[in-house]
Amino acid sequence: MHSVPRMPVPVLHLVSRFWVGGSERQFIERLRAHPPGYTPIVACLEMSGGNLDDFLALKLPAPEVFPLKGSLLQPNTFVQVARLARLIRKSGARLVHGTEFISNFVGLLAARLAGVPVIVSRVDLGHLREGFGERHRAVEKWMSRNADAVSANAEAVRRLCIEEEGSAPGRTFVVPNGLDLERFDKLTRLPLQGPLPEGRPLIAVVANLWPVKGHRTLLEAIDRVSRQRPDARFVLVGDGPEREALQAKANAAVTFLGTRYDVPAVLARCDAFCLPSLAEGLPNAVMEAMAARLPVVASAVGGVPELVGPDTGFLASPGDANSLSAQLLQLLSDPGRASALGAHGRRKIEQEFSLRRLAERHRALYDALIVHHLSDVGIHPSNP
Repeated sequence: MHSVPRMPVPVLHLVSRFWVGGSERQFIERLRAHPPGYTPIVACLEMSGGNLDDFLALKLPAPEVFPLKGSLLQPNTFVQVARLARLIRKSGARLVHGTEFISNFVGLLAARLAGVPVIVSRVDLGHLREGFGERHRAVEKWMSRNADAVSANAEAVRRLCIEEEGSAPGRTFVVPNGLDLERFDKLTRLPLQGPLPEGRPLIAVVANLWPVKGHRTLLEAIDRVSRQRPDARFVLVGDGPEREALQAKANAAVTFLGTRYDVPAVLARCDAFCLPSLAEGLPNAVMEAMAARLPVVASAVGGVPELVGPDTGFLASPGDANSLSAQLLQLLSDPGRASALGAHGRRKIEQEFSLRRLAERHRALYDALIVHHLSDVGIHPSNP
């Protein structure tokens, strides 16, 4: 087995901003579970977003900011790339770890200038969406081919990077998301920030209101569910450009909660969870629902089947309201089985998706990259 440098190795972690989203949440967890033997250095493109307080609570040194001020296709981008490369050299960072599309791109260019390896993170299936078109997709494919390592959060995402984007299998890794269960459990016990609707069973849906999340299919399915289970209630957590259209279509069983920062507490007061997405990587929302002991009904897309199976919930065909409603009704028909599915889901998160497992996986990835890079530049790994 290869040895790695004995002194702590600085790793520069780059994020665009601290928004409320899966990538940004996993950025926080990545730092919270930073592997021993590696010291985190944080940089960002903007100090803003709903997860900023959680980042500041980690009490890491203040990040240096590299503002892009708009499009990547302007001279300032390369000014910031050069500044970031200087920070890499000055800090002694031996590795750069990007987080999402923009930080992956800027981090890759800066790492090349500084002569250190770079990891790009991939957490989705490369779907086109508002603000992310064919040009972005071409750049994403270029990054997968040219980074020193691609860190995918699900096996389905890894396959996509290899088969559709040309990423080499030997440098395309799966590092599933991790969840701080101790912190999550404390948050479930906090008071709610706002009321929930009366009535049971109560099904939670946590997803930004974007087309790819499949809420239009969900509302069709809810109409079908309501005919047989008029007692069922659905709470939709999240906001986005689809909200107005969705509210116009929703029946009385649906309550829109908007953006919430008490999601664990909401989940703890629900009976089941649903995610109707048309594309996903390894969704944090499903992981948190399982951690809250909720049975799950979700679309069989991306990495979702790596979380949800016969022992934790039900899978529906993506974009198919009939399939989704059938799985919801099956879940609601047997409360005893639903409870057992939720308990098994909790055990699965404890065993496979804890912060300890996240730290172990990142350490293995960093070890492999550092050893490979030192060998490439003619330095023996045990004597850097």
